[in-house]
Amino acid sequence: MLQSLTRNLARVLVLALLTLGQPPLAAEAQREPLIVFGAASLTDVLQQIGPLYTQQSQVPVKFSFAASSALAKQIESGARADAFFSADQDWMNYLQERKLLKADTRADLLGNRLALIAPKDSKVTLKLEKGAPLLQTLGANGRLSTGDPDSVPVGKYAKAALGNLELWSAVEPRLVRADNVRVALMYVARGEAPLGIVYATDAAVEPQVRIVDLFPESSHTPITYPVAATSSASPDTASFLKFLRSDAARAIFTKAGFSIVSNQGGMAATDGPACSGFRFDVSKELKLFGGKPRTVSAANAPTLDVNQLYSLDLAEQSKVSFVQAPAKATVPEGSFAGVFKVTSPRAQTIRVTATEAAWLDVLGDGKLLESNRHTGSGNCNLLRKVVEFTVTPDKPVTIQVSGSTVKQIKLAVTTY
Repeated sequence: MLQSLTRNLARVLVLALLTLGQPPLAAEAQREPLIVFGAASLTDVLQQIGPLYTQQSQVPVKFSFAASSALAKQIESGARADAFFSADQDWMNYLQERKLLKADTRADLLGNRLALIAPKDSKVTLKLEKGAPLLQTLGANGRLSTGDPDSVPVGKYAKAALGNLELWSAVEPRLVRADNVRVALMYVARGEAPLGIVYATDAAVEPQVRIVDLFPESSHTPITYPVAATSSASPDTASFLKFLRSDAARAIFTKAGFSIVSNQGGMAATDGPACSGFRFDVSKELKLFGGKPRTVSAANAPTLDVNQLYSLDLAEQSKVSFVQAPAKATVPEGSFAGVFKVTSPRAQTIRVTATEAAWLDVLGDGKLLESNRHTGSGNCNLLRKVVEFTVTPDKPVTIQVSGSTVKQIKLAVTTY
């Protein structure tokens, strides 16, 4: 009897020890963390947002920060990532074209400004405008620190802005081509470069630098930050992308100096029809196309005002005299077209937006201009395509519409 009790007690003890050695059912194997690749300029804000998301969802998240170009290349090479948060559209497009993103999750989330910075104790003053004495301000041997213009988004924006201000050719030999924006910031903070070009939000987090001036927004394309899930993203990624739009996340973004893009994922900020699939922020155009248009006829060779919606009554293409042959050949029979002058835009960047998939040419100084970028959507009732151009401010431009399958279209020229 005693032996039997002893054996039973031993079995109970063994089972108890085995049970203690097993993890509780509720604490199964730890969840795989989300891996988010983020542009270097997002370092501070995402490191604040990550713990808040984890606290709410119980899903851990890990970040990898670098230049958007480097991160995109890593994803292309097979690096594990659930989401990509880029500092420009080009590298997001790069991945989307290679089908490495879930395109329907893509959204423009944030905006930023481009800033010229100097060490905090520097006495430099400079107004950023055409012909500004930037080279003289650098001094005999001073270097200008920014991201590598060949790949790093901030460097690409810097090159565009300097080019439009007619400063690029003079300062290009003086560039320090940093691997990412935070490295460019560091060179100025350490006093290794007397001037640098970074995002305004980066300058705000570094106490050893100050902003000399902000670049005019018209000197470069809008700085927007798109985010998307990768093609191999885990199911939890959707909740993280949604959390980025929460009030808690927005408060962190705005406190850091980012602007919130109202058109997220191409959705109109108003209560109008849903529009998605646009590659960049078109909220200004969506708002304009939600209004009442002016009606004009191509037969009267009208002059269009910028930032005004028009309903254009086109003519038969075979009867239209173009200033120059359209850049894309279209069949005249059954097509409609028109030539329109535009009041001299004061901005350097314009967008021509239309409700139909017609061909849109812009001419400046009598020459066809190449577009900077374009986007479109097949499911938007408000507008169909948006094409962006760089023009000479205060000079008239001409718009040629051709190849339209309908006689009446809506069109607007917006300025940036």
